[in-house]
Amino acid sequence: MTKETFPYSYKVNAARVVDKDERVTVTPDEASLKAIAKTYELDGIRDLKADFLLKPYRKAGLRVVGPLTGTLEQTCVVSLEPFESKLKIDVDRTFEPQSSRPRKASDLNEDGEIEIDLETLDPPDVILDGVLDLGAVICEELALTLDPFPRKPGVEFEGGDGEDESAGEEPEAKPSPFAALQALKDQTDS
Repeated sequence: MTKETFPYSYKVNAARVVDKDERVTVTPDEASLKAIAKTYELDGIRDLKADFLLKPYRKAGLRVVGPLTGTLEQTCVVSLEPFESKLKIDVDRTFEPQSSRPRKASDLNEDGEIEIDLETLDPPDVILDGVLDLGAVICEELALTLDPFPRKPGVEFEGGDGEDESAGEEPEAKPSPFAALQALKDQTDS
């Protein structure tokens, strides 16, 4: 994670999870819910709750696992009606302290570029100054999951640019290519 600003922050000391798992429940207050909704262009957030299990990861890292649930208030892009949608995200992310050692030469290809295999797991995010911001994790996961064009369940787009003038008329019958060949054959036979 970078030093971006998020509308909600819930910081935990990463060093306190050393040899055993720790359960953390994060529930933003009303003002925080309004700030998150405004940032991500939602009509509102009725409730938002994260039940995270913090697990030790490698030497000084953390693994954050657990569900993020909530009720979002959005506007349908088709009908422009407000509606509620349920949110359930299964979070599974890893974090490590920022490494002071440079990348190994084996991480780079012959052009000096880093190659990324899309089939492998994501590399761990960075823990900054020994503090992990679970609020930022919640905001990132929410932002990545939101549909940019939300639709109310059961609503479908119907119509086009206007009325189709030829809707009442029967389409012209196009001659079959085989009928044209038959006409040519009949001409040669006569």
